[in-house]
Amino acid sequence: MQRLRLVMSRSAPRGARAIGMAAAVCCALCSASAAGQAEPAGAVGNETVSGRALLLPTLVRPYKDGPLRVPSRRDGRARRLARRVDATLNDAVQDFDLTLDMSGERDLALADDDALVRAAEGRWVFSPRIIREGSKYRLRLVAVAPGSKVLRIRSEYLPRRRVEIRTMVLTRDLIRSGDASPRPPGPGDSVGGALPQPRARSDGRAILALNAAILGGYVGLSLQRSSGSDDARLTYPLVALGAGIGLGASMLVTEEWDIGLGSAWFLSASALWPTAAGLFLAEGFDVQPTEDRFVFGLVGAASGVALGTLALTFGPISTGGAVTAHSGGAFGMLLGGITDLAVRGEPDANASRGAGIGAAVGVVGAGILAAKVDVDSSRVLLIDLGASLGALSGAAIASPLVVGDETTTGKNRAWLASIAAGTLIGGGIAYLTTGSSTPPRTETGQRVSWSPYAGPIANANANAESSIAYGAGVHGSF
Repeated sequence: MQRLRLVMSRSAPRGARAIGMAAAVCCALCSASAAGQAEPAGAVGNETVSGRALLLPTLVRPYKDGPLRVPSRRDGRARRLARRVDATLNDAVQDFDLTLDMSGERDLALADDDALVRAAEGRWVFSPRIIREGSKYRLRLVAVAPGSKVLRIRSEYLPRRRVEIRTMVLTRDLIRSGDASPRPPGPGDSVGGALPQPRARSDGRAILALNAAILGGYVGLSLQRSSGSDDARLTYPLVALGAGIGLGASMLVTEEWDIGLGSAWFLSASALWPTAAGLFLAEGFDVQPTEDRFVFGLVGAASGVALGTLALTFGPISTGGAVTAHSGGAFGMLLGGITDLAVRGEPDANASRGAGIGAAVGVVGAGILAAKVDVDSSRVLLIDLGASLGALSGAAIASPLVVGDETTTGKNRAWLASIAAGTLIGGGIAYLTTGSSTPPRTETGQRVSWSPYAGPIANANANAESSIAYGAGVHGSF
């Protein structure tokens, strides 16, 4: 990847051009006379930066306790963060007057620390790593100064919208870390801004506690109703006992394991929608006596929590994945109910059987998808909004089919099909219009990063002379 700068100078009158040439000559004389007193190019604080830098590709650890590796397609968000870090470091080291060493030693990224020290003969070596911790990602940047045997390491959690800024700050701090003299904070620095901000352990504790208490209360109610009793003197104590047991169990789980916000909401979806599916199926199959229907919901909840826990053993779930699981259960229930009504041909029929099957299939399918992909929660919500508006639009467009006294089975099915088609079309349009904002890749697999500029610019040549001109163009990595 090379830096490209296109400059289009603006024509100026002869008098202004003559003044500019005279100013350039004066600047050249002043810079030549002060060459022995000026700080050498590339100096940072009291430390002189070497002229070359070897930038190794970013490694990722997308799962807890997994090995560091070169990012692949299945690494999802970790891979996208690694590309952004690579592009930012490419610019950052050049901003410190370092020349990228393109010697092709990229295999050093997977080598041990001793190999990094040996590679730092006469040049800087930078080795970034993206490590997943719960629902967040940490950037661990390792650097070795030229000829040094000391590893300089800085790490910090990466906010999604400030990856470039934090990467630049870590690079600056690593290069300046060899300067022992204290430096007063600058106007743009924040106190402790470059220090890692630790995430609270089990930040999904409150969400898990709420859902566990609700599930425990439902278990107590189910046990009481399944016994054939509706005595209020037993109902409320059993509900309170179940809620207390669920709350206590959630506290033990969050103390033993690090449950993130996304994982807690994912477990919520694993309990809610299978419970609803069991109740709908019991009603659809007309289970008698009606008290036994609570058992169907209890079986659904137990099965859903078991599957959700199994999915979490393979790695934490992001908030986007949790929203995906909830969306799958909700829209699965909607489409399943519509399908059941379309088969019956009567919009007023009982669609509980179809809704139960749809909720079960939807939450299981979305749960599998949530464990495989990493998507932003706001994008999932926008897709849900598009699908909902599409369903309303489909119902509105086909509403003349069910208005009036002469409604037939064919018209009812056409109206229901219009709702289902509107749901899918609206969700598809929202999916396409809310695509990833990641820049496109070049033929070499690198991401394109560029931005325009205009105004006064300065170019320095090998003799340390400078000329100032007005211009416009684009710069970045292509």
